[in-house]
Amino acid sequence: MFRLSMRCLLVAAGAAAWAAFPGPLAAEEPPPVPGCTDPEYRRLDFKLGEFEVTGIGGARAGDSRVESILGGCMLVEHWRGAISGLGRAHMFYDKGDGLWHLVYVTDDGETMYLSGRFEGDSLVLTGENDFDVFTGLHRMSFSPLPDGASRQFWELSTDGGATWKVVHEGFYARRRQAG
Repeated sequence: MFRLSMRCLLVAAGAAAWAAFPGPLAAEEPPPVPGCTDPEYRRLDFKLGEFEVTGIGGARAGDSRVESILGGCMLVEHWRGAISGLGRAHMFYDKGDGLWHLVYVTDDGETMYLSGRFEGDSLVLTGENDFDVFTGLHRMSFSPLPDGASRQFWELSTDGGATWKVVHEGFYARRRQAG
């Protein structure tokens, strides 16, 4: 008798759990759209594409390819320096803290972590880092330019932000399509 009562109890509990679970058969609403659809996630879309990058004075700095992954939740930059050096930058908006984040890693193990917000059309990120020979407070901004290009401006402060020195100014020109 105990076995039968326990079996009935388990079947009844399972049926109640199944009825309460809004599984695919019971769903009347369309499934949620995957990805990051809030307009904030699209604010860096000006960085998407393939670019030839020049530095201060117009010298060739390298090549960049930026793609959107994970349903638009993250941008990944694939960097190749003109002389040497590879890097990957992962850029994403965190709706939990309301900040944009950048994690940059080079092929020689250097890393940089920055976070910040948009100021007008420019994303301004900051963070304390020991990156190669650049130790201190880093400030990096990304801005769209009228011709479809973009500008990256990187500064370093060794006195907590009282003064700043330019580390790099890069202009990202869209690579022309063949044809």
